[in-house]
Amino acid sequence: MDIPLFSLYSVLLTAASLILFFFFLWRREQRLSLPPGPSGWPILGNLIQLGKRPHESLYALSVKYGPLMTLRLGMRTVVVVSSPAMAKEVFKTHDNILAGRMVTEAHKSLSHDKSSIIWADYGPYWRHLRRISTVELFSPKRLEALQHLRRDQVFSTIRLIFEDKGKVVNIAHTVFCTSLNLLGNMIFSTSVFDPHNPASAGLKDTICELMVVAGKPNLVDFFPFLRFLDPQRVSREMDRLFKELYDFSDTFIQKRLSQSVQRKDSDKDFLDVLLDSRTEDFTLVGVRALIAESTEKIKSKLIRVYKYISAIFQTSNCDLWFQELFIAGTETTTTTIEWAMAELIRNPQKLNRARQELDEVVGCNRKVEETDLDRLPYLHAAVKEVFRLRTTGPLLLPHKATSSCEIGGFVIPKDTQVMVNVWAMGRDSSIWKNPLEFTPERFLEGESNSKIDYRGQDFELIPFGAGRRMCPGLPLASRMVHLVLASLLHSFEWKLPDGMSCEQMDMSDDFGITLKKAADLRAIPTPRLPHPIY
Repeated sequence: MDIPLFSLYSVLLTAASLILFFFFLWRREQRLSLPPGPSGWPILGNLIQLGKRPHESLYALSVKYGPLMTLRLGMRTVVVVSSPAMAKEVFKTHDNILAGRMVTEAHKSLSHDKSSIIWADYGPYWRHLRRISTVELFSPKRLEALQHLRRDQVFSTIRLIFEDKGKVVNIAHTVFCTSLNLLGNMIFSTSVFDPHNPASAGLKDTICELMVVAGKPNLVDFFPFLRFLDPQRVSREMDRLFKELYDFSDTFIQKRLSQSVQRKDSDKDFLDVLLDSRTEDFTLVGVRALIAESTEKIKSKLIRVYKYISAIFQTSNCDLWFQELFIAGTETTTTTIEWAMAELIRNPQKLNRARQELDEVVGCNRKVEETDLDRLPYLHAAVKEVFRLRTTGPLLLPHKATSSCEIGGFVIPKDTQVMVNVWAMGRDSSIWKNPLEFTPERFLEGESNSKIDYRGQDFELIPFGAGRRMCPGLPLASRMVHLVLASLLHSFEWKLPDGMSCEQMDMSDDFGITLKKAADLRAIPTPRLPHPIY
């Protein structure tokens, strides 16, 4: 018997209505279980409310909705953490569940995320990379063995500044080049940047451009169905920039592979260590983990391990490590030191106190050595204060819930993105007295915040993150920041050009992957040590 067309339409319409009804009911129940948050626009959600300075916008929203709030950014559900108590829940209590990584589209270029210690999925392969980085690359023994390379590069920079005879110094550019060569010596046992060589100058330009492109807001991150269009050309630009970095490191890798000389362990650089580790059977790393998995997960795990292995060989095993070391080790270090110099020049009394400490510990007849750093409490306090007030990564890197969990009485569903606003935590007046002021003294012995450190155990100050996904390069970054900053302060007096006063300094910032100083810090150095020392 034929069904009348009208009746068929009625049935289909009723079915569609019921499906929509239950879908919206499910979404409403899910929303009720999530932390509170502002209502958003259709389709766009809360994207418009973020503006050009998301760290500040999220801080303002957290004041109204609390330290754990939910936003809908396009098609993505995001939970934002804005207090040390909630950060502790994320990085300690539920660290194993929230150790996933929400990968931005920019970092999927050339399968970058598949073999990246920063962006890789939390699992056996990531744990293998983490072990190499902590045991082989950034261990105290390895860093101690390479101490002379850092010293020589910093001394070289001080000598170049001295030889320029009082010319205006662009602090960011100088520190960036120093960091590049310092890392180049630690990785390849050679300097990689020569300002007079256009070929090496291209490396600096590539890294700077990559940071700009990767830091742009990308529609694809919020609306994944636009991926095939790449409307802002982010993926295409990142493909080009990653390839340039891979080509750069390939020259060093191939040259080292062609050499038959075996170096002693004490003489090995990072390239030697990573070339040694590439002989390990990466397949077994994944297979051993599969033994403990249920049968339902084996197929997906095998596919993932295959992707990891493919990505390793596609990037010649070591290329991606070096690319991440150069990007993370130059940009963040440069930004931190520039902010530290700017804040100290802007506060002459605090600058004089730091310099007086250096004169007492180091004296005026030699340069600063790494062995001096542990005896410079005020310098350490100043760096901590920069980490608090001028944190380089205001929102850290995005985490992802690998399964559902409960925080503060609210449910965080699987695949939810979790962002931690450390910039907001640095301005919490319940933790910090006069939080907008640059006050290193708050970290000195006897003060209420003196015991707070930045190594991931005190959640009031976590510029490097905390927990499993904490930045593995922290030991190296800490040494570099303190040594370069101490050397600049100890070797030279600094004054602003063109008769500019401290009060006239531009202290505004630009939001991106890092929170950089909007206007480069330029200052005129005057030698303060006997000239033969330089």
